Amino acid sequence: MSQWENLPQSVPERRPVPATASWTGFGADPRIPANQPLRAADADRDFAAGLIEQARLDGRLDAAEAVERAARVAQSRTFGELAPLVSDLMVASAVTGAARPGPSRGARAGVTAWVGLAVLLNAIWLMTVLTAGHLLYYWPMWAMVGTGVPVLMATLWGSSAEAQQRREERREAHDQRHAVRHAQRAERRALRHGGTVGLPPASAPRQLPPAEEDLR
Repeated sequence: MSQWENLPQSVPERRPVPATASWTGFGADPRIPANQPLRAADADRDFAAGLIEQARLDGRLDAAEAVERAARVAQSRTFGELAPLVSDLMVASAVTGAARPGPSRGARAGVTAWVGLAVLLNAIWLMTVLTAGHLLYYWPMWAMVGTGVPVLMATLWGSSAEAQQRREERREAHDQRHAVRHAQRAERRALRHGGTVGLPPASAPRQLPPAEEDLR
């Protein structure tokens, strides 16, 4: 073997896989008050650390704040401790959701196609009338009605689905704000009492019954 084959090969730098900013990445939703006292797993802490690292790479966190949050994530034990550390990083999921094409876009395309077809059929009918020199049977109405009913139904369904989607997004945003405020209040309350967020207070030592007197 030649001396050139013994040289160590350069290892390409590996960047962390971007973490999707979504609460579904945790084992349990940290926004729900009932889940906040539950113990978090290593996968939950790794996911929170991935969100922080991705935010640092995107420029939404500076290096000092990212290091501080990552250290607090490593020391976290419950979902209630993890929620305040990543709650302000979930804005990316709302942007991604807003960028999805809604059902109304397909409905508008259907209306545009129906209008184009109606104009074409009416132009053909009008040219036929002018060529014949007298009024003919208005046959385009059957094609317009046959294609217009499905387009109308799709438009109405798209409007209702879009309104339902907006209501769900507003409800999710309200629940997220409420969960963040609840987690912050719980953290402040725990810090005031000198305890740990999400952990129940230590129970008082059990009192043993007094020993019976020996009458002998």
